[in-house]
Amino acid sequence: MTRWQLPANPVSRLAALILVAVCFCTPNAGAQAVRSRSADYHFASTVQDVRALWLNPAGLAVRREASILGEFALERPVDSNIRLAQWTLAFNSRGLSFGYQRDLFAEDPSTGVFRFGVGVPFRGGAVGGSFSFYRGNTIDTTKTWDRGFDLGLRYRLAGIADLGVVVRNIGRPVLRDSVAPLVGVLSVAVQPFSPQVWLAAETSVAERLNASGVEMGYRAGLTISTGGSLPFSLVSSIDLGSSFRVNQWV
Repeated sequence: MTRWQLPANPVSRLAALILVAVCFCTPNAGAQAVRSRSADYHFASTVQDVRALWLNPAGLAVRREASILGEFALERPVDSNIRLAQWTLAFNSRGLSFGYQRDLFAEDPSTGVFRFGVGVPFRGGAVGGSFSFYRGNTIDTTKTWDRGFDLGLRYRLAGIADLGVVVRNIGRPVLRDSVAPLVGVLSVAVQPFSPQVWLAAETSVAERLNASGVEMGYRAGLTISTGGSLPFSLVSSIDLGSSFRVNQWV
């Protein structure tokens, strides 16, 4: 079970309060401009290592141990052979994180994202922010880089549940030929049986840039871990789209 501690440094306390205030004062709360494959099987309320840099930066402060991520995704298009589609490298230590993600497309130019993140714990939870620098704007070729910002919150509820809240794509960054919409994510994870079993549910609200209204999305998942000195986890996730029909399972 995670233990949260209030930082003794007054500067850290102030930073935590500012991040919480900005997170809840954001007027608009969908998907990141470049979706990390970690988002296929993790949730904003469960991630607590370096992958939090991409999903919920508040999770960077949950565990103080250093963590390193190396993730490679392969795909097999219908009319082609197996190819490398995405690779990610990232590092986190004591809530400070840096990562790089590269997306490789069959025809269009490849794109890259540098991301810096920080997570700050407070009593009962944590807040965090991540700054992203996107390369690959085909709308405005005079801009070499575009920027985006994510804000996140993690909070422990009743000792057995974790709440995750994220606002993504603040600044609406442009990558390739599209503008990333503002997205709000609300996620809850519970440990009903033991600390090694997690049940998670998540809903997202994305603004529609070319139409009125918002786009809803729903996900659910299960994680079972062996714990111990050499932990092994089985992770499952179901994407229910906006109509509670199974669009994808991992």
